[in-house]
Amino acid sequence: MRGTSVLFGQILAVFGIVIAGTWGATQWTAAHLGYQLRLGAPWFDLLGTPVYHPWRLFEWWYFFDAYAPDIFLRGGAIAACSGFAGAIAAIAMSVWRARQSKVVTTYGSARWALPAEIHRSGLTGPAGVFLGRKDGDYLRHEGPEHVMAFAPTRSGKGVGLVVPTLLSWPGSAVIHDIKG
Repeated sequence: MRGTSVLFGQILAVFGIVIAGTWGATQWTAAHLGYQLRLGAPWFDLLGTPVYHPWRLFEWWYFFDAYAPDIFLRGGAIAACSGFAGAIAAIAMSVWRARQSKVVTTYGSARWALPAEIHRSGLTGPAGVFLGRKDGDYLRHEGPEHVMAFAPTRSGKGVGLVVPTLLSWPGSAVIHDIKG
């Protein structure tokens, strides 16, 4: 699973917690207000119980706070607790994600290939661009991918890679050395 999909799932989980908590607070408030007609039409009925949109709590709080302040304070506290629960869940999931990535494949994880990995990658073939030598066997790349040798000036790129490759190259080649 890619990191972005995990992060997207984490965001969805946090929003789900907050929305579920706010919806629960709305339903709790409606129940304690006796599902009065002044609350407006419910979104739908579930087994005879009116179910309201999650944000209706805040509308009711604005309009009816003077009539039942204790109920709205408790309903608001329930909604606020869902926000705190979402924040705690986000922190917990971030810690979990950080602990899951013990095998880092980015910075600082480079290493020399093992003999089995060299053989599996096909670098021990008889033709291709010379890359180096391992235990007396030449490492050669014969594929459609480009090869780039990155090394400082006068470090042996020409005599170690270019000249052996050109001496064994079966086809035509155009060579241009900009430094001469």
